[in-house]
Amino acid sequence: MSDSVLRILVFALLLAAGPAAAQEQQYALSKTDITVHVRPDGGYEVEESITYDFQKGSFSRAYRSVVREDAGALRAVEVTSPETSVDSIRVRETEGVRQVWWSFPDRSAPARFDVQYVLEKALYERGDRNVVQLDVMADGAVVPTRNVEVEVILPTAFDLQRDDVTFSPDAGTVRREAGRIVASVHRDLVGEGEDLSVEMSFPEQVAGEYLPTATDLLFGLFLVVVGGAAGGVASWRWRGPRPEATARRPPADLDRPTAVALLGNRDGQAFLATLFDLARRGHVTLRHDQEDKLVGATDVVRLETHPTPDDLSDFERRFVDELGEYETLDDFWSDTRSFRRDVLRDVRDALFERGWMENHTTRSGLLLGGALVALLGGFAAVITGGSALRLYLLSAGMGVGLGGVIAAVRRYTWTEDGARRAAALRGYLDYEKSNIERLRDTSPAQAAERLVDVLPWLLLHDEVSRAWIEKTKEALDAADEVPELPDGFVSLVGPEETASAPATAFLPVVTVMGAVESSSAGAAGAAGAGGAAGGGGAGAAGAA
Repeated sequence: MSDSVLRILVFALLLAAGPAAAQEQQYALSKTDITVHVRPDGGYEVEESITYDFQKGSFSRAYRSVVREDAGALRAVEVTSPETSVDSIRVRETEGVRQVWWSFPDRSAPARFDVQYVLEKALYERGDRNVVQLDVMADGAVVPTRNVEVEVILPTAFDLQRDDVTFSPDAGTVRREAGRIVASVHRDLVGEGEDLSVEMSFPEQVAGEYLPTATDLLFGLFLVVVGGAAGGVASWRWRGPRPEATARRPPADLDRPTAVALLGNRDGQAFLATLFDLARRGHVTLRHDQEDKLVGATDVVRLETHPTPDDLSDFERRFVDELGEYETLDDFWSDTRSFRRDVLRDVRDALFERGWMENHTTRSGLLLGGALVALLGGFAAVITGGSALRLYLLSAGMGVGLGGVIAAVRRYTWTEDGARRAAALRGYLDYEKSNIERLRDTSPAQAAERLVDVLPWLLLHDEVSRAWIEKTKEALDAADEVPELPDGFVSLVGPEETASAPATAFLPVVTVMGAVESSSAGAAGAAGAGGAAGGGGAGAAGAA
């Protein structure tokens, strides 16, 4: 074997062995002492003594997360060790947590490192009390940590008695020494992944960062709920008349596009309902076919128009003319969004001209604008500082914003004339739906024929979906009767001898329904719908 090949193999073995060697590193923390001296100005002087038990592998770097990473300026950072030299110290942020990193000569024996730093403006303020909150290992200890001692010392400038101070966890102790209050807690073991936090509270001595109380949060939530409820009440009062009515036929002066706009349904339903009616009346033929694609055969609905202009409304004439430009229903539906939007806008405008609906878009716009201003005002109050008042302003802004959005939904409402027609139409739709469900159990073929006849209207019902229509198809599959469907529905799928089978005959209706259901059919809206401090655990990191 040549020397060059040998060198390549050795280099490859070294590359492969590198990750394995890195994975063999193992360490634990055998002792951790943390002392926090609270200064009279609210800052912290932190002293930490951490013994790293390097158990396997060689290490040259270590880090400690700051006990309150979201506090004020971090300064006067020092790291020393009685067992080794410290080569460099730097502070960096990892996933929002400030960490002190240091390096030292490669070492595999245990070593103690003493970390010191100062945190400016670290004290909290909650109600009329100051709070020292330390998340010693908020995100969980990265390795097992034994003999953990945390001590918080208040200065003599804070004239406090032992009974003035509360301290958690409950296992901690509070004592008074030489005019100072000293609180401490000891843990024999903080397991890997476990958290450790302490909190000390006492009568306010210095202004600190605002920390809300449970009462503050509850009152803020109350303001949000009140604001939203006010918007809900306004929306309910502005809903317009809601008469009850039963009917066996739709109002004579209400065509399907106008009915869609009056009920506040999706615009696509007007075109889908009209398309079924045009096919039923012979102006359009819907041919159910299949196309071979890479993923297999795909259902397609081909269009063929042969209108009789004298028997078409203006809406239907515009619709048929546009349909004539497309070969399939999918093509029409994907390319005519702006056309459909413009046509339905004209239909909706006619509702206002007839006096069946009232337009409140100006009011809705003002409400939305006011909601935005209230939200921005609340957030601006919080940004400028922390206090209970600012929390209440934020909550009030959120409540007013929520209420404004809820109330602004009522962009359009019915008049008395419009509400009567809407009620009669819904009564008719309920009647036809119930009638078909009854026929489905007694005569599936009649149910299918009736469904095709009234489907242009029934598509406007909130509960009529493809799944509902499929139930009629399933009833046909189990029956011997064959429904008579209009010539406008044709299926080119399946052998010729099965073309008269109930399932095959009814399949075009279901297929057309499913082709555009996601864009148009489905649930219809009601008229007027209108559109705390944290910290990381201590740990060491392996190195080169």
